[in-house]
This record gives sequence, C-alpha cells and structure tokens, in this order.
Amino acid sequence: MKYILGILAGVLISTGIFYWFNMGENGSLSNDSSNNGNTLDSMSSSSAKILDLRNKGLSEVSSDIYSRTETTELILSSNSIRTLPSEMGKMTDLIIFKIDHNILDGSLIGEIRQMSKLKTLVVSYNNMTGMPAEIGQLNNLETLDYSYNKIEGLPNELANLKNNLKELNLTGNPLTQDKINKLKSDLPNTNIIF
Repeated sequence: MKYILGILAGVLISTGIFYWFNMGENGSLSNDSSNNGNTLDSMSSSSAKILDLRNKGLSEVSSDIYSRTETTELILSSNSIRTLPSEMGKMTDLIIFKIDHNILDGSLIGEIRQMSKLKTLVVSYNNMTGMPAEIGQLNNLETLDYSYNKIEGLPNELANLKNNLKELNLTGNPLTQDKINKLKSDLPNTNIIF
C-alpha cells in the first residue's frame, strides 16, 4: 500500500512540475510577445509597467522613455538629468515617479499636472529652486519628497492637496519658519518633515 501511495505522490508531483514549467513559458503573465525590440526593454521589468532606469548615466529623458505611456512606475534616480521635456505629460498612467539624485534645477514642468494618477513623487537631492503651482492639481498625491533642494518659496496651490497628501518632505531646503507654519496651517492632516 505504501508503495502505491509513493508512486501516486510521484506522479502528482511530476505533473505539477510539468504544469509549472508550462505556465512559465506560456502563462498569461508573460509578455514576451509585446517586445518591440526597444533597447530599454532589457532595463525595465518584465511587466512593462515599471521602468527602472536608476543609475544608467542618463543626461536626458528621451522619447524612448516618455513614449511608454502605459508605465505606472518610472524610476530615473541617480542619473545626470538636468531638465524634463514637456512631452513627459503624456505619461498619464504614472502612479510613482522618482527622479531624485539628479541635477534638475529651476522648477518641474507644468505638464506634471497631466500625471493625475500620481501617488508618489520624489524629487529629492536636486538643485530645484521652485515648485510648480500645477502640483496642486495632483489630487491623488500621497507622498511628495522635495528634500535637499534649494526651495525658498512654495505655491499657494499646495493647499489643494490637504485631503490626500499624507507626507511632505522638505528637509534641507532654505525655508523660513513662517513659511513652514503657513504650510502646516494649509495642510493640517499632512506629516510635514523639514
């Protein structure tokens, strides 16, 4: 009897392994058929929804990146990007956008408002001197990290985020205590780190 049970268990295990290997090649999660030969495919996740280009020596955001409008998470951290093209506004499915540890200066592009699904925006460790008023239109934004920039003033439109913004990190910016106090008043439910 034990011998028969052993054989039965072996058959079940080998059948399961065969099924698992088969799913690995033909399963619904595989998207090899969507490979269009783009050179960025080797740098992005297999789901094509996450584009992780951190520490790739990029100095600009090319059409190879912003034309991927289905992307939900874009990581451009630790590169040498100085400016963002207005065409990035096409990436309307983005939920997470990280462009920390670059050399961005001035302010983010106004087209950021088109990324209306954004929940996390990380722009820390750049040379940003301003924040666009259009950030106030990102009603789904929960985490905004502008730490270690050169921000001296904040747009009044930040107050529009009072319902959803959970955390705002402004550590390492030359903001006055008066501006921080006004921000706390405008965003009473937000954890403000400075």
